[in-house]
Amino acid sequence: MSKNEFLNLLRQSLEGEVDNSIIEQSIRFYNEYISSQSDKSEEEVIKEIGDPRLIAKTIIETENASNRDNFNTYSNRSDYNSYANDNDNSRSSNYNKVYHIKWYHMVVIVLVLLFLITFLVRLGWLLFRLFFAFLMPIIIISLLFWAIFKKR
Repeated sequence: MSKNEFLNLLRQSLEGEVDNSIIEQSIRFYNEYISSQSDKSEEEVIKEIGDPRLIAKTIIETENASNRDNFNTYSNRSDYNSYANDNDNSRSSNYNKVYHIKWYHMVVIVLVLLFLITFLVRLGWLLFRLFFAFLMPIIIISLLFWAIFKKR
């Protein structure tokens, strides 16, 4: 499969499923990626990339999930733009890492924080009790002995 065939099939698979801007960015991304692999033939690069219909399905699902989550943070658009602006041809460095915190992640974080606060309060209370049970009498007795021996 040639680069043009790959890009046309990708475009056809995306049309009507996602915004035109996403289609153009995807086409631009894969066009530049295929062209940047000078040490391999176009056919080898396209074979490594995989089926354009599967890529289109992934882009569509990702875009739908992004819209469903109602996040107005970075979307996949920045992933494609980052490749165009990056001179490094290594594939892993061309993608922005975006982390979305879901509600259940927040619940886990809050529970862990509550556990830590409870633990620290209990530890503080234990140290406070130990101070008054053992250290305070020792301090008082030491001060009394010091006062007695100081007078002599």
